[in-house]
Amino acid sequence: MYYLAHLALPAIAALILAASGAQIELSISWLARMTEKLTELYLILSAPHWVWAAISSYFEASKSATVGGFVGLHLLLFLVWLLVAQSNESHAANGWFIYFLGAPIVIAIGAVAGRYVASWKTRQSA
Repeated sequence: MYYLAHLALPAIAALILAASGAQIELSISWLARMTEKLTELYLILSAPHWVWAAISSYFEASKSATVGGFVGLHLLLFLVWLLVAQSNESHAANGWFIYFLGAPIVIAIGAVAGRYVASWKTRQSA
């Protein structure tokens, strides 16, 4: 069930990106364009999340490692969004490549950190 919450964050990011780049109109054609754009953005932004969900489910990773990987992805998504949003240069959009190239590294770091936090909590309670 916790997968759904982690897969919803890219949808929120896609909604923010879609809404920030368009003039708001109250018409059916504008709504159709925004829905199409929102779908494409969600598929692009959530690809690493879905891959991590599939891998962690297939290999039956612990909940702490899975959540740690998702938290790492969320932080990377936020940091890249800040990097791209603060720049007005045309080449700033290339910052999204950092998101896709850095995702496996951040997932691994997050999973290890999640396992460490879980073991630390277990040691503290014992």
